[in-house]
Amino acid sequence: MMGHLPFFPRMKKKSIIASTVTELKDLLRSFDTNGDGRLNHAELKNAFEKLGSMAPQLRALQALLDADENGDGCINEHELDKLLEFTVKHGHLVVLPEKQS
Repeated sequence: MMGHLPFFPRMKKKSIIASTVTELKDLLRSFDTNGDGRLNHAELKNAFEKLGSMAPQLRALQALLDADENGDGCINEHELDKLLEFTVKHGHLVVLPEKQS
């Protein structure tokens, strides 16, 4: 075994890199295609497809299980930080460290 779970294969060699957390949150918000202020499973699946996941439907389900604190099946604005943590943890999004003056 190669040290990762086969149920969630590694992503394709593609990450989105941003200089601020705000940029990444705005990117995640941009996947809200129906404009209701929440990310549902289909929107998350689309997001993970665009972010290079090899198993976007499974990654979306895992993201919901991890970040959907109120259990409504969607990621709302309050839960966006948790989703951001999830996407960074799994290598889909990268925040560059702030430059020291």
